[in-house]
This record gives sequence, C-alpha cells and structure tokens, in this order.
Amino acid sequence: MPNYVEMIRLHEAGFSQREITKIVSSGRNTVARTIKIAQEKEVSYEEINLWSVKEIEKIFDVSIDKKDQSVSYYVKPDYKMLSKELVKQGVTMQLLWEEYAQECRLNNKIYYKLTQFKKYFNDYLHKNSFSHVLHHKAGYQVQVDWVGKRPQWVDPMTGEIITGDLFIATLPFSGYTYALACIDQKMPRWINAHIKMFEYFQGVPTLLTPDNLKTGVTKHTKSQLLLNQTYEDMANHYQTVVVPTRVARPKDKAAVENHVKHLTTHIIGRMRNYQCFSIDEYNQYLLKILNDFNAKPFQKKVGTRLQMFQELEQETLKALPPYPYELCEFKEAKVYTNSHITFNKHYYSVPFQYIGEQVTLKIYSTAIKIYHNQNLLCEHSTVNKPPGAYSTEASHLPEDSKDFGKWNSTRYLKWARRVGPNVHMVISKMFNQGPEQQYYRSVHAILKMADTYSDQRLDKACHYALERSSHPNYKLIRQLIESSITQSDFNTSNQKEQSYLRGADYYDKFNRKS
Repeated sequence: MPNYVEMIRLHEAGFSQREITKIVSSGRNTVARTIKIAQEKEVSYEEINLWSVKEIEKIFDVSIDKKDQSVSYYVKPDYKMLSKELVKQGVTMQLLWEEYAQECRLNNKIYYKLTQFKKYFNDYLHKNSFSHVLHHKAGYQVQVDWVGKRPQWVDPMTGEIITGDLFIATLPFSGYTYALACIDQKMPRWINAHIKMFEYFQGVPTLLTPDNLKTGVTKHTKSQLLLNQTYEDMANHYQTVVVPTRVARPKDKAAVENHVKHLTTHIIGRMRNYQCFSIDEYNQYLLKILNDFNAKPFQKKVGTRLQMFQELEQETLKALPPYPYELCEFKEAKVYTNSHITFNKHYYSVPFQYIGEQVTLKIYSTAIKIYHNQNLLCEHSTVNKPPGAYSTEASHLPEDSKDFGKWNSTRYLKWARRVGPNVHMVISKMFNQGPEQQYYRSVHAILKMADTYSDQRLDKACHYALERSSHPNYKLIRQLIESSITQSDFNTSNQKEQSYLRGADYYDKFNRKS
C-alpha cells in the first residue's frame, strides 16, 4: 500500500507533488489523488496519523485494479462524442486532449495525461470499429479513377455491342462510392462524371485525387505538377483542390482500388446478364445497384457506407455552388493592332489597352470569355457569328485614333497615297464603312501586296476593284492582282510605252541621207 500518511505530511510541510513523488517512490497520479482526497475530506496529517490501516485504505485506496481507467478520481472523457469530433478536418487527439484538460482544470478535476488519453482513446476507436478515423478525415478527400472492367450495352438499331468506360469515385473515410458509365474517357465525359459525382454526394470534399490520367494531369514530376486547364477550372468552380496520386505510389490510391475491387464484383457481376439498349438505361440500373452497394452492411464493423456518410461525413462537405460547372476549353491569342482577337475566323474586340498582349480565351458552347493574367477583360456571344465579321464593343476602342498607337487611319492613308490614287480610294472607302480599327488588318494586308506585285500592279487591281464593287475588300483585290487581267494589262501598257521609243536604225536612216 502506498504511504498515504507520509504523502499528506510532506504536502502540509510545503513539498511539491514532484518532490513527494520522489521521496515516497509513488506515481505522480497517486500523490495527486491522495492530496485531492484529503482536501475534499478536509482531513489533516494529525487526524490521518491516528487512523488504522483499514481506515486509511477505505478512504484513499479507491481502486482495487490500478489499471482500471474508470476510477472515480479521474474525469473519464466522453469518447463517443470525441470520436465524432476527431473525424472533422483540423481536429487531432492533441487538440481534443487540450480541450478536455482545460475543462478539468476549470472545474478542479483530475484529468488523464496525454499519453493515457491517447491510449484509452485508441482502444475505444478499435473496439468500436472507428479505426478508419486514424487514417482519413471526413469530407477531406475523394479519390477518382476509371475502372478496368468496361460496361457494355447493345445498339438497338444495329445490334452491335458497344463498350464504354466506368468512372468510380470513393470517399475514403466512409467508403461511400459513386459510379457512372461513360461512352469514352475524353475530357467532356471526365468533367461530366465529376459534376454528377458532386451532385450525388450533395457536397464537395477538400481534395480531389485522381490517378495521373492524361485527361486530368498534363505533367507530374517530383518538381512540377501541371494540370489540364479545363480540369483545374472545374475544380476551382467547386472550390476544391486537385492533388493527384504520387507516381509509383500505389498506397496513395489504396481506398479507391479496394472499392474498385468490391464494386466491380458487386456491379459488373450483377449486370452481366442485364441487357441494356442505351447508356442512359445502363446508368439507371447502375444507380440502383450502386445504392444497394452503399447500403450493404460492413463485414468487419457495424453499419454501412451510407450510414457512415450520412452520420459523420456529409455535414463536413462544402456546399455545392449555385450552378453546376459549364464545360469549356482554353486557347491563347494575341490582341491585334485593331484591338481584336480572332476565334473561328470571327473577330472579337478587346479593350485597346491590351493591344499586343497575349490573352487567354475561355470558350463555352455559346460564349467566349477573354482573360489577361487571370483577370476577366470581356465576354462575347458566339452565336451566329459569321467568318470574317466583327463583334465590337465601342468602349473597347480609343476615342481618338492618335491614342491608339503608331497605326491609325491617317498613317494608312498616307501610305496608300504613295502607292497610287486607286489604292488611296479603296482604303478611304474601307475606313468610311465603320470603326477604323476593324479594318486595320485588311488595310495592312492590301498595302503589303505592293511589296510582292509592285505599286503599279496593286493600283491597277484597285482600279478594277472600284469598277466592280462600291466597297472593295481584300479578297476581291487579291483575286484581281493574282489573275491574268492585271498581269496582261500591265504587260500591254509596257508594250505601248515601248512602241514610242525610236531605235538606232531609225536615226541611222537620216544620217545616210545627209
């Protein structure tokens, strides 16, 4: 039996609990418990020293089994409640112990030290089939991949068997799983599968972990991670972060691989004799089997994937955005001197301050957004936009052409006048048709033809163009200058000029007469 009497005497003599522990060779918890009981019972050393051994044991020896953690002098943590807290992101055993200890101190209660707290907590988790919380956090990660086993359905028109691909996503914490049959593994289907996955989960986890697929990851080395722009844009829309599995690290995707194995048996096996005549019909039946899979009881612990998801994980997911992601693609373009970029041979205006800059085009099914260094500059509709035409926002053009830079209508007209009067007339007509900036590229291209064909031939082509059209354009002038019309006319005019020149024989004739 510990020397309880000596502990009380030393305490009243002013020794610290650490010093008493060394003197009586007892544990710190025993010393602390003895002093606390003496204070609660309001007994002193003088009184205790007169008691019998049995009386002392009755008061101070409150536990027969010293290994029993349920002794009354320790505040037993509510491990059931703490286990639900532990699954939350950012919560650790250390944090829970600090909160538990602080509450005990405020109430003058004896609490477990961190080592004991963790030991008893781990025992509780393993005993109650909560060991998964030691490896995963609720709502923190979803693992996605394509399955090796491929779904099949029958084309009702031809009877041909069509083979698709099966997308699978797993929340490692609860094991809650989603699956979708797709016609292929290309980007549109990859993105659509993610959109439907988030809708099925009714929320978004913090991390999105794919394997190193080409549809999602452009480059992944130890020093560099380069994601597909569309995939990264989709992740940004849902405010999640793409963190692919490390190359040659199979344990990084152990959860999804394990569920692929179980799900393949559960789904593909059950659908082997089910004949579908469209991918939609296949996915309808797939959803029913998937729900059965998530509701199937665990083999080695209590509950189901669905139950764990609903009770512990669903509330930790981030809310879905107000609207689903809209698929887009990205392209790079340069802003021309006329303050426009071109997409599908149509010209779209950009604020003139960005002339000469590289911009990013974010292309949707009916619209295009133009960005510079991730800042949105403008947006245009792409519906019914014919090739060669312009979509121009007036505010994108400068009020005064002289502010536009070195190229403006004044300079182009001076250039045209030097080439020839007909060229000047064509360029003037073009600038009179609308905002001059829209015609810079065409005007520049026309004037540059003089470098290839000569000033005279370009001016003659413009002459013919003015006869044929009230509004000549680059295409017409190019056709004329490349045709035999201007070439033959040019050659004929040269011949006429040469016919007026007298050769040496002509003058020799007069010399002989003289």
